[in-house]
Amino acid sequence: MRIRAGDHDARIAAAGGGGERCPFADYNCAVDAPLTDWPYQPAAYSKSLAIIVPYRDRAAHLARFLPHMEAYFRRDKLDRHLRYTIHVVEQLGTERFNRGRLNNAGFRLARPDADYVAFHDVDYLPIWADYSYVRRPTRLIWYGLALRENYDQFFGAVTAFNCADFERVNGFSNDYWGWGFEDTDLHRRCLRAGLAIDHRDGTYQPLPHEHRGFRTDGGLTDEARATAALFEEKATGPADRHLADGLSSLRFETVETRSGASAEDGRPLPQIRHHFIRWT
Repeated sequence: MRIRAGDHDARIAAAGGGGERCPFADYNCAVDAPLTDWPYQPAAYSKSLAIIVPYRDRAAHLARFLPHMEAYFRRDKLDRHLRYTIHVVEQLGTERFNRGRLNNAGFRLARPDADYVAFHDVDYLPIWADYSYVRRPTRLIWYGLALRENYDQFFGAVTAFNCADFERVNGFSNDYWGWGFEDTDLHRRCLRAGLAIDHRDGTYQPLPHEHRGFRTDGGLTDEARATAALFEEKATGPADRHLADGLSSLRFETVETRSGASAEDGRPLPQIRHHFIRWT
């Protein structure tokens, strides 16, 4: 079942927490999500999941993310049944970070062995989540978001697609250099393609970092204003404009792929791969 806003403290108390306040109580819990039954469906855990992590210059976050993910998928009582790989896709070069392009590249690299994919920011660690197979585009995160977002419109941080749907929308736009709006653009692509959006209200721990989208006074940075303007400009174009920008137009070179990471206890982790790419 899903945990509603306000249920966190009750769950902690029921578990013998002595009435301690839940550490997630101050996170984004603005929406009272419906409490629904969630029956275990073996077929939803029989598919192959590829987790795509767009990455550059976050060594401290990655050092926490990979061990956490390995432990999560080894211990979670449902998600431990999944066959999964993690693809860290690192952008080389001096261009501004392009999250959309990196996710598209990761999808291309992972596609041969994946039934579905999760696009996963490196600064969110799952606590209570559901990574089982998705039949439509799905946002996996809600509780723990670093910023207060609109429940129906937010489609970032941790999202999942079956491969056919991601190819149907032609992936992310490749045009968003710098912070923001590639995920909002993807949400619009889904709606234009007639795809409904699902929400799984997972709880995640955010890792702190300097925010590149907002200044200390709360205003948008120059980088974010540029991507916001691009998003608005794309909205005025033809509805099928996205078919020329995305997976179909992506060009990149894989410089190196590393595997063979090890857990702290020495166990090999062949499911984790680190790809170094540059744009061509």
